[in-house]
Amino acid sequence: MTPDYEAYAVQAAALIGLPLHPDRVAAVGANLAQAAAMAALVFAVPLTAADEPAPVFVPAPFIPVSPAAA
Repeated sequence: MTPDYEAYAVQAAALIGLPLHPDRVAAVGANLAQAAAMAALVFAVPLTAADEPAPVFVPAPFIPVSPAAA
């Protein structure tokens, strides 16, 4: 069974109170279908116990500099 991305877009938009013009439903559905196709490619890659998650980027703390010190 193929998901109905247009129906999902309409229902999800209504659920969160997002106005979705009827002229845009087909385009939003097409984008959801494309995103699902991309996700399927990622999920198709088999993982083993040796695979590790990528490291998480943590930026350095921001230290404000006063204009006089610059």
